[in-house]
Amino acid sequence: MSERILVNCALPYANGPLHLGHIAGAYLAADIFVRFNRLNGNEVLFVSGSDEYGTPITITAEKNKTSPQNVADIYHREHEQTFKNLDIVFDIFTRTTDPEHVKDVDEFFINLLNKNYLEKRYMVSPYCKSTGKFMPDRYIHGTCPYCGFNDARGDQCDECGRTLDPIELINPRCTSSNEEPLFIATEHFFLRLDLLSDELLNYLNTRENWKPNVINFTRSIINEGLRPRPITRDIDWGVPIPLNGFEGKRIYVWFEALIGYITGARVYSKNIKDDDYWKKFWLDKNVKSYYFIGKDNIPFHTIIWPAMLIAHGDYNLPYNVPANEYLRFEGAQFSKSRGIGYTVNEALSLVNKNYLRYYMASIMPETGDSSFSLNELVSRVNSELIDKYGNFIYRVLGFISNRKINIKKCEPDSIINEFKRFFDEYSESIKNIKIKNGLQIWLEAVTLANNYFNSEAPWNINDHERLNQVLFTSLKISMYLTAMLYPYVPSASSEILSSLGFKTVNYKFDDMLGFDDFRPLKGEPPFKKLEIADKKINIDLMVGTVKYVNDHPNADNLYVLGVHADRDITIVSNIKKYLTPENLQGRRILLIRNVKPATIRGIKSEAIIIAVQHGERIIIPEVNADDGSRMKIDGFDFNGDIISMDEIKRYKFIVDKNELVLEYNNSRFIITENGKPLKINAPDGSSIVL
Repeated sequence: MSERILVNCALPYANGPLHLGHIAGAYLAADIFVRFNRLNGNEVLFVSGSDEYGTPITITAEKNKTSPQNVADIYHREHEQTFKNLDIVFDIFTRTTDPEHVKDVDEFFINLLNKNYLEKRYMVSPYCKSTGKFMPDRYIHGTCPYCGFNDARGDQCDECGRTLDPIELINPRCTSSNEEPLFIATEHFFLRLDLLSDELLNYLNTRENWKPNVINFTRSIINEGLRPRPITRDIDWGVPIPLNGFEGKRIYVWFEALIGYITGARVYSKNIKDDDYWKKFWLDKNVKSYYFIGKDNIPFHTIIWPAMLIAHGDYNLPYNVPANEYLRFEGAQFSKSRGIGYTVNEALSLVNKNYLRYYMASIMPETGDSSFSLNELVSRVNSELIDKYGNFIYRVLGFISNRKINIKKCEPDSIINEFKRFFDEYSESIKNIKIKNGLQIWLEAVTLANNYFNSEAPWNINDHERLNQVLFTSLKISMYLTAMLYPYVPSASSEILSSLGFKTVNYKFDDMLGFDDFRPLKGEPPFKKLEIADKKINIDLMVGTVKYVNDHPNADNLYVLGVHADRDITIVSNIKKYLTPENLQGRRILLIRNVKPATIRGIKSEAIIIAVQHGERIIIPEVNADDGSRMKIDGFDFNGDIISMDEIKRYKFIVDKNELVLEYNNSRFIITENGKPLKINAPDGSSIVL
């Protein structure tokens, strides 16, 4: 029996490009889940959109001398196209600047106010003197009072996940100026979360299907005691408060953006000329609503949003909130604000969407953090998707088409029952939102398929009926494998289904698994081997120890250094005016080893020293690694090329939170040693000079 399912995806903030951490955290799992349910015949409404209000957007607008609306317009279009580039297709990708959204927020606000779930209180807000503005909570950083993380935001600690108020931070600082903010009391509206604690706990007690990390984290926060939480701010760019006397204030983004899920459903209903369609998903208590989000959004979707819905009284509560953990890039967390890791479109410039979706699904951080690696992507795509699955499809179709065999319908071998079992296990996994496990089951089925084809060896069969049965069974197996792969890799799967003779447009599992008219057939390889020749970053960062420091015999301002790295080398450097020989002798330093050797005043120099400029000081950061150790950049080992000084000038190194980061083409890449971000003893915010 078919079901009606509502799938909501976290609204990405329209202030920068989407990176792979966003995709792994929420969007790919949601798209796979939606496609699977539609293949099962379920009616699904798939909603997301751009979160377009808040001070960060106004700051971006000021930097670019444009309007906040223009910033939101640019990134809304970019996000919409990025999702399409990756075959993530929403029914509606709404906007919180849509006038329909303002109407929904007004209705929600007045409803809660009339029911006494909103009250006026005074609160202190962070005010930065240098900007002359009240700053959003996330633009105040400091030490978390709960876990001690020293870079917590004023709205939430990324380390322990707790929601915060800026005034709770230890040693708070404005991120724009690094000054201590003033905390000024102004009047605001508060959501009475304290009145909703018991109902929230009762609701949570019915959520047996939630991930343990989600339910336990949520319960722990509620059990500590919920406090009234402010839902308005002293800002300019936001939804106005629908009351007189509050013209200088706006409804805070975390409150109004959540209501965007309702707006999206209503706008979609208008688009399809059925104004009441959205009610089937929001008012029918039999409908299951899923919220696909990242780890940092858990409290907003498991406490605040359910509390808002309980207080309102009309709408369905979340059936499941399958939050994923963080995707890391060579040990560091993907970050839009810090520019760490690949944006989606950068990744798609290196690999096609089929390969990227496959790999991302295979490393999805469902129960713990996972790491993205281009090396591993290439390896897994080639060995699993291409060598195992693609090769099986090609061998079956190629064998049939090359010999021009006309396949007749018959009873398949009993091994087909094993694939029915695989399909049932796969289906159960995806229903329970174990996306990675579903792909693992598929891979086990692929292995069995290859074993069957190899053991039956159709090229050795002379009996025509037996040959037909083996090939027919192999084609049926191909349909099972491709049907199971379809939610993960829809574009490539569609092409393979077509090559099997399956031409239906609106795919359903029943149609695919029951298909047996395998004509016409194509015997072409479904995939090409994945190679990434252009690794973008070509710097050989190596550790070496300074053995001696001499004055240059032909230049007063230069040193000649003897350094042991992968071997003993000589370096000519202009750091003489900043550092004495005693400051350098015995230090373990970082070098650019693949620079083209140059003769400087008669002495050959074989590398470049990386130094840190902090104000007027020059510091040589010391590295805790063995001589000759090579760092990884962007997840890749050095590829062996020699580069010129002109090429090196295209790169910029900076220090961010004691980590060495490389900037190139408006992107940042973490430098790692043994899989962990390289830590250096240099002040944050420093620039690197060569």
